[in-house]
Amino acid sequence: MGKFNERERPYMDRLLLGLRDHLVGRGVEVHHLSDQDDRPFLEVFDNNLRARRVYVHLAFLWFFWGDRQDERTSCHQHDDAAEVIEAAAKAGWPAEEQGHLGPDLQKILDSYRS
Repeated sequence: MGKFNERERPYMDRLLLGLRDHLVGRGVEVHHLSDQDDRPFLEVFDNNLRARRVYVHLAFLWFFWGDRQDERTSCHQHDDAAEVIEAAAKAGWPAEEQGHLGPDLQKILDSYRS
């Protein structure tokens, strides 16, 4: 992921911290951190202690942890988002390394066409 607008940081943090509180309430191990570009994310652990980074995309109002359609959820309702992320974590994150998390707009458009 590239650089982001620093003025967006407070909004990202507010959304991520709200999600974190809902995940903690569901018993999910989660930590609020920042990556090498100072972009905030949540590190969410599955039952096998594998971690995935959950980022927020402000333009689309998504929480996302991958580039597939089932690896994102709306930011509008934290409890609903926490339910989706908790289910994904309980099912277990994929064993392979988490790939590039910059949203590919072409993939997003293609997913809506199918």
